[in-house]
Amino acid sequence: MGLGNLGLQNFHQRTLSATSSSTAKITCFAAAFIVPTLGIPPILLGAVAASTNWNLTSYGPLSPVERGETGLILPIVLQYLTPYYISIIGIGAVAAAVMSSTDSALLSAASIFTSNIYKNILRPQASEREIQWVIQGSVVVVGLAGTSLTFLDNSVLMIWLLRSDLTYTLMLPQLVCVLFFKISNGYGAVLGCVTGMVLRVLCGEPVLGIPPVLMFPGCTLVNGVYVQRWPIRTICMLSAVVAILFFSYLAAQLFDRGLISEKYDFFSVKHSQPQSGVKKEESLKLEGDSMISADFSPEHPVLFIEGCSVMM
Repeated sequence: MGLGNLGLQNFHQRTLSATSSSTAKITCFAAAFIVPTLGIPPILLGAVAASTNWNLTSYGPLSPVERGETGLILPIVLQYLTPYYISIIGIGAVAAAVMSSTDSALLSAASIFTSNIYKNILRPQASEREIQWVIQGSVVVVGLAGTSLTFLDNSVLMIWLLRSDLTYTLMLPQLVCVLFFKISNGYGAVLGCVTGMVLRVLCGEPVLGIPPVLMFPGCTLVNGVYVQRWPIRTICMLSAVVAILFFSYLAAQLFDRGLISEKYDFFSVKHSQPQSGVKKEESLKLEGDSMISADFSPEHPVLFIEGCSVMM
């Protein structure tokens, strides 16, 4: 989860908005200690819920685990194990935090699509009003897509793990290649993302109900669900890195050698070739009306003086 979150837009949004690079570093180091500390209260709430005798509460004789409601353990604990006013304040605080994170995620996803894809690739000539309409439409589409994920599982933790899985598999390779490999380009980024996504789908995902097609050694059937024993996420991530570098190099070679016309170079990866041996003519005005033109060539420079040529 930690490596997967390195590719998130909201993380870089906060580091890039810092006043200086030292402030950004301090923020990252402080978060490395604060974030695990904030995970202690949920652990305590889970321990309390696991050790509670639910027969003594109005919740009923069956525990949340037996009812399959472990994803709702926080509101259940606040509602049945705390005073009325504490449960209202606690659920209100959780709702406020969720709404804050939700609108930030919606706006960031919509802005990334609008700025990086629609504005730069699909319609570079789009007007400001059109961009505003695209942002609004993107917010609606992303919101509906995110809401549809809640029907897959009632556990927020599972959705969080799924998000970290995708960012680790798809976004982290892009970040690593952009920062540390100069050969990376747009063609490699697109094909690397497709490679990582295809491999991740073929490996299967129980949360989404996707059965595995690529079964690595040790894949077993547990309660009707195939469980991969190999580190499939790391395998998909490394495969995406290799695909990015390979296709980036391949695309650069194809365009630089003229095997593919430059008019199809949508990401502008063709390198400018220095033109050697091209003659450069200069005209110099001397005293009077005489004209001297110098024809410089790397091999045989020639000086022209009113129609007479002298080899230099």
